[in-house]
Amino acid sequence: MRVRTPAALVLLVALAGCAGTDEADPAPSSAPDRPSGEAGLPTGGPVDDPVAAEPATALLDWQDTAVEAGTRYVKGPEWEALGDEGDTLVELARDGDAATVRAGGGRTISEVLMSESWAVVVRQDKAETAPSEVAVVDLATGETGAVTTPPAASGGSWALTDGDLYYPTYGDGGAYCLATAALADSNGEDGWCAPDRSGFSGLTASEHGVGIMTFDDARPVACRTVNLLDASGVPQPVDGPEDCTAWDVAATADGAVWSEVPKPRRQEEARFHAAADSTYFDLGPGTTGTAVPCGGSVFFVRDPQGPDEPARLMRWTPERTLEVAYESPSTGNAFLGEPVCGGGVLTLTSYGEQGDEHVWANVG
Repeated sequence: MRVRTPAALVLLVALAGCAGTDEADPAPSSAPDRPSGEAGLPTGGPVDDPVAAEPATALLDWQDTAVEAGTRYVKGPEWEALGDEGDTLVELARDGDAATVRAGGGRTISEVLMSESWAVVVRQDKAETAPSEVAVVDLATGETGAVTTPPAASGGSWALTDGDLYYPTYGDGGAYCLATAALADSNGEDGWCAPDRSGFSGLTASEHGVGIMTFDDARPVACRTVNLLDASGVPQPVDGPEDCTAWDVAATADGAVWSEVPKPRRQEEARFHAAADSTYFDLGPGTTGTAVPCGGSVFFVRDPQGPDEPARLMRWTPERTLEVAYESPSTGNAFLGEPVCGGGVLTLTSYGEQGDEHVWANVG
């Protein structure tokens, strides 16, 4: 888990100095009502006239984690992972079982991921000159192993779904590549490699697929494309986003959710969209870098839209409805950390003048 800051997005570092000057605001959608699809689900509009999804309040049953806000913490259905203040270790525990992963000398804990069956702890070299070390915990037995091949790049974007781990590695000639490891048999392999002078970030993974944002080094503004991996592990662009403006992406059962940044110099501010069976929905404003698939839905953060508004966690459901899943106790000066999913359990931090919260909820 990482706490979001006003510019806390990995790609902002990779693309420093790429700000543009286009300040045009996106036109609001005014699409008319449209009939439901064959399965009785709402139907969106064409790509140039998406249906505006009106959010309904459907708060999840949030519980206090009893962990201080800002502490690295991931909760799963049975296990929980708790980091220390210095990112020197992670303690995993459930009733009667425990396992500890230490960063070791010269290393820091950079990622903690959890599914129903596995936990992954990434130990990054502080100097970023050596590959990351990847510890794996089998949550059925509590036994600890490792992913060693292909070697993991230092830093980068990681994703875990069920027993499949996706992470960055280096290929021939220093190419930046996407590796996949099947944790049950410690079988890792190289996959797609980004073309020269380009890279990738923003990995998301669920039972519906793997999302990845690719970018080039164009100036003054890098061109970003959101993709879903096809059956052979090659990124395929999502239909719908405006060229070079997209950021977040997550697969759904019938399409994808993505975000677009309308103002290059305000890269934390985005507008989210969804595609469902080749129809399109406008999900409204959100914060880049916060889209997380969990329990069949896709969640994203929406900062306060006014001085009397809370920060909200939005949910795009398999029923093609947009819901408010969480509201911060503070209004105006309030924000949420990046949500974290651990095998269908969502963990969230909230910060504001009326107090901080660190909570979790099962995603039904």
